[in-house]
Amino acid sequence: MAHLIALGLWGGLVAGEAVVELKSRSDDECRYAAKLHYRMDLIVELPLLAAVLLTGAVLAARAWPFSALHWAKISAGLVAVCANLWCVRHVVIRYRRSEDVEALRRHGQWVRVTASVGLPFAAVALYIGLAYFAR
Repeated sequence: MAHLIALGLWGGLVAGEAVVELKSRSDDECRYAAKLHYRMDLIVELPLLAAVLLTGAVLAARAWPFSALHWAKISAGLVAVCANLWCVRHVVIRYRRSEDVEALRRHGQWVRVTASVGLPFAAVALYIGLAYFAR
């Protein structure tokens, strides 16, 4: 249950970050998004990711040896987590270079791209977890 709660909180936060990112049009809005997203990542998202990984590791240890479905779920989940960590990297760089408009826009684009990569994998892991392992 703790894993599902951590995943729900992480998913809600990612949805909130998407709203902040997609709303940003002007340079000032992009700077504000960089600052807000940076704070959201450091204060909330990184601890949530740690909770997701910790609770997932506990569940994985209890499920050993893994079936092919477990491997698929864990692999998809880890791709989503890695994409999110790569996104955090770009959020930090963008925040530190927020006065450089070109860097602000370039790293903002990377934030959107990594989210686009991670979300389908997260959806696959969630589907497998809910559909097959929640029985």
